[in-house]
Amino acid sequence: MKILHISNFGDKHNGRLYWNQCYKISNGLIRNGHNVYNFSERDRSRSDLLNKFNNNKKLQSSILETVKIYCPDIVLLGHADRIHLETLEKIRSINPNIKIAEWNVDNYKLDNTEHKLKTRSRYLDGIFSTTADIKLSECVSGNFITFFPNIVDSTIENLKIFNNSEHKNDIFFALSHGVGTGKLRKKNTKKEINDPRVIFAKEIIAANIDIKSNFFGFNNISPVWAEEFNNEISSCYMGLCLQRKPQLKYCLSDRIAQYGGNGLMLFIEKDTQFNEFLNDNKEAVFFDGIEDLLEKINHYKKNKDESLKIAKAGYNKLHTYCNEKVVTNYFLDCLLGENLSNLKTKYNWPIHLYK
Repeated sequence: MKILHISNFGDKHNGRLYWNQCYKISNGLIRNGHNVYNFSERDRSRSDLLNKFNNNKKLQSSILETVKIYCPDIVLLGHADRIHLETLEKIRSINPNIKIAEWNVDNYKLDNTEHKLKTRSRYLDGIFSTTADIKLSECVSGNFITFFPNIVDSTIENLKIFNNSEHKNDIFFALSHGVGTGKLRKKNTKKEINDPRVIFAKEIIAANIDIKSNFFGFNNISPVWAEEFNNEISSCYMGLCLQRKPQLKYCLSDRIAQYGGNGLMLFIEKDTQFNEFLNDNKEAVFFDGIEDLLEKINHYKKNKDESLKIAKAGYNKLHTYCNEKVVTNYFLDCLLGENLSNLKTKYNWPIHLYK
């Protein structure tokens, strides 16, 4: 099939965000044998100054012209917020048989995500979300919405840190404040005071136990990206996954893919309910509060061989069942109408699909 993938491919960042979900999704579709054309919506918007003053009129024309010339079977949107609803209507008028779907990795209750998905839903054949909460069913409008796990890609997450002979640090954590600039922005340093993730991380640093932490993105320590990220994560063997609140079912950031996919042993909050997929103390370690976490960090520091074994098992599970080919094949199965019982048989994460 021919698939037009419209997302923020971040050309302006010169490869700094090469690990983003949009690249993994395109990689998976191509490796599954499909023809994919990547349309970087925000870069196209910025490329013509008039878009800034006329509500992205030129961008809408470019998208419609691309649909006419490329003739895709599927238009897949990923955080493509500058596309107008009218443009989606016009795409379907060009080809009534076309499938239009959207993937989203934001917390459903944050960043205007709920409003966006509810508003767009009736123009889409399906929505894919890294959240599995029942609240998602509220935005279904004659279509479906379903959970998908954060994607790992062996050409991106390829470090196998559990095989390293030495680790100069114990635990890694990095906030991605400053995605647009790559730097720690002043407005985000002010937010630190009330950010539960920062408060939690600072408690670890302040704890009276012998832990070598390697933390970034707060305390005036800039975030790390690309090869610098790989170098810093490789110095550790444990990784801390902290989520933005409110916590929704299975709602984890793509740090789980970056950490677990590169071979760190994962510490994950129990509230995520992700122990329904990754087995506790076998493929990841789930914790409930700061005291529980500190106790478990201390345990696995003293029993490093055990932590490396868990890291390898988690790595293998993520790369087997949540890789780019498997997840994008799930996208297509859902869009082409595969029944629920078959989906539950074919895929190894808990299937949550609302119609």
